[in-house]
Amino acid sequence: MNKNSLINLLPKRTQELVRSKSELIELKLSEVICLADKPISYLYFPVDGFISIVQRADEYPPLEIGMIGREGVLGAEIVLGITENPFGAIVQGNGSAWKINANDFLIETKNSPELKTIIDLYLAVRIRQLALSATCEHFHEIKPRLAKWLLMSQDRAESPTFLMTHEFIALMLGVRRVGVTTAAADFKRRGLIEYHRGVMKVLNRSELKTEACSCYQRNRKIYSSLIR
Repeated sequence: MNKNSLINLLPKRTQELVRSKSELIELKLSEVICLADKPISYLYFPVDGFISIVQRADEYPPLEIGMIGREGVLGAEIVLGITENPFGAIVQGNGSAWKINANDFLIETKNSPELKTIIDLYLAVRIRQLALSATCEHFHEIKPRLAKWLLMSQDRAESPTFLMTHEFIALMLGVRRVGVTTAAADFKRRGLIEYHRGVMKVLNRSELKTEACSCYQRNRKIYSSLIR
């Protein structure tokens, strides 16, 4: 209950210290958590909600370049001496997260080598996943990317059902809404998913995995190879 996987890897005493200086907050769908180039004021350890890392280019809408759920943390770059958010972040799935003041967190990393180590490892994961995301967006078609994205969302929601609209998916994938609608309609016709009024449900996860691009499994492997 109220668990984040990174925090769970810490010694019991460190877990308690981090939580004692944190506040359990509610994450609301489409809420902007932070803006790029603005000061990192807080770090967020999702529990059962999940967050999209987004980036803008010129006048174009924000594009999702990564996803953070209970396996990670938003704002980890601060341990590198970076004081401004390198990316923006939008809530992709309702839920909760531990929110901790950035200065309090830095103090804890100095007092706890275990905490600093786990954050360093997570940043290494993020770097590799961001590189994979850039490759995926360039080479893979909408349908396998959508399947991957639905699986990643289900993993972080820890439920086959989660709130999601085609418009939001299109925005995050950086594609036209009609492309998402067409791909989702095919998945629905074949019994892989169902959706109604912003509620998405995965019906056949194993079949959805066969439709997803290889980046889904590669993302999971990157994480498991560095963080255990």
